[in-house]
Amino acid sequence: MSLSDLAAFGSFVSSLAVLASLVLLYFQLRQLTAQVRQADKYQQTLVKQARTSRVMEVNARLADADFTASYLRILTNAEDVTLDDWSRFNAHARAIFQNGEDTFSQHRRGLLHEDDYDGFVLSLRGTFRTPPLRVAWRSVRRGFPASYAAFIDQIIAETPPAALHPEALERWKRDMAAELKPADKPSSQIRSTAT
Repeated sequence: MSLSDLAAFGSFVSSLAVLASLVLLYFQLRQLTAQVRQADKYQQTLVKQARTSRVMEVNARLADADFTASYLRILTNAEDVTLDDWSRFNAHARAIFQNGEDTFSQHRRGLLHEDDYDGFVLSLRGTFRTPPLRVAWRSVRRGFPASYAAFIDQIIAETPPAALHPEALERWKRDMAAELKPADKPSSQIRSTAT
């Protein structure tokens, strides 16, 4: 074998090594891309789980009988609202606002799915129908980033307030009675209408 044959063979082997390296690099990049996607999904899951936990903590306060009594006095602007009622409600409102700011910030950073953000905005519109929360917001808005404050101000401007009226409970009772009517039927009637 001549020297030129050896050089050609060496060049061929070198080309095969480069090709093998490129193929290996391709598969490593695919694997890395899959890992990044999986990490992104995991991060999205953690973000959603943290949001859900915070919302549940805020809502769990309403299960406390003392807080509920204070909350109802605030919601109805009762004559007997105490400093304790006002203080507890404002702490509750601040937790809602801080949770909202975190969610808003996560969305701006691309960490929150658009569907989750849309649900958040819809929920905020319901939240800010409550007059006491609107009043509480005005008293603390300067403590939040300007972009979030402008966002909440826009939500409030687009959402009319709705006071809690005593007839809301009566409407609830009527609606519940209508929902429970099918349950009052004998089980044989329910089976025959279901088939």
